[in-house]
Amino acid sequence: MWGAVLAVSLQERATELGGTSDAALRGYTIAVVLGAAVATLVQFVFGLASDRRRKVVGHRLEFYLAGLIVAVPSLVWFYLAPTWTQFVIAFAGLQLGMNAVIASFQAAIPDFVPHERRGTASSWLSAYQSIGNALGLLVAGFVHDMRAAAAALAIPFVAAWSITFAYIRSRKAIDEEPAAVIPFGRALVVLLFSRGFVNIGFFTLVDFLAFFVRESLGFAGDAMQTQTALLFLTFTVCAIPGAIVAARPADRGDKRLVVTVACSAIAVALAMLAGAHLLVGAYAAAAFAGIGWGAFVTADYALAAAILPPASMATGMGIWNFATTLPQVIAPIAVLPIILSYDRVAPGLGPRAAILIALAEFLIGAALIWRLPRA
Repeated sequence: MWGAVLAVSLQERATELGGTSDAALRGYTIAVVLGAAVATLVQFVFGLASDRRRKVVGHRLEFYLAGLIVAVPSLVWFYLAPTWTQFVIAFAGLQLGMNAVIASFQAAIPDFVPHERRGTASSWLSAYQSIGNALGLLVAGFVHDMRAAAAALAIPFVAAWSITFAYIRSRKAIDEEPAAVIPFGRALVVLLFSRGFVNIGFFTLVDFLAFFVRESLGFAGDAMQTQTALLFLTFTVCAIPGAIVAARPADRGDKRLVVTVACSAIAVALAMLAGAHLLVGAYAAAAFAGIGWGAFVTADYALAAAILPPASMATGMGIWNFATTLPQVIAPIAVLPIILSYDRVAPGLGPRAAILIALAEFLIGAALIWRLPRA
């Protein structure tokens, strides 16, 4: 669902409802910032409540249900909203529903997987997430009727949720030590800043990829939608082997090194993308960046599972996810003026500048990770 919405449909619907290029960019930024602000607040509040529920009854099942009830109607409304105001409200509702459950979902690996296997489990999580995003991108890229797109995402979403819910009901969580207060020490702060910079780079790329395809590569209308989806699909599919390759190093090696190698590979790929004028160069860059991203996600989650206290894992994941939700606010606000400024110099130059900014953000995140102790 997120692969379809964040990478293609949000930009496509903003362009459809916003009109001119500048108006679409500004409107898109408003929608993204509002949605991310909702996500930031909801993740922390629901993560804390989820941990409390786990300590009382031994599970978090109610929080999976809460997310579904809000997310599915919002997803359908997002695709069918006839006005700009309804579209923005629907997207905020989608962020609320999805982020009500995300901290509980991310706590599932520490809930059920022993410490020594969490690197491998993180690899599986990264790979399956990439598969889901890939399927969503196929919908966003090739299903141009909004009602059909909404159904094609909502029905599998409910089915996948049902499987997850039934499976977790059948499992007994690992007994952990008594509840721990989240330690806002140096390690957690460094992790948040490092991950935050990497995610600012990621969302700078994702937020403006459709505009890069339209303005810098020269595709419009359905062709823009399809090519954006295919580029991000290439990125997403190539993240799967990256996640697989990173599994053993994330289990047994220095996770900081995995993050650094992954971010360096992404930086090289973004340099290629920024200079690309033909689709073949853009696809090669997307593939290389995807391999790096899969490796990063694996090591990133393994680091969080190693640093956060197991007995307060959902609360910790809610805080850890600040480094995902806040970048969704920061990236468009920081980069939009630069894009508009460079586009006045030459059409299509703004999105290329945004990609180079993303490159720098990935490298800063990789440099900061070395301020962590080995985990």
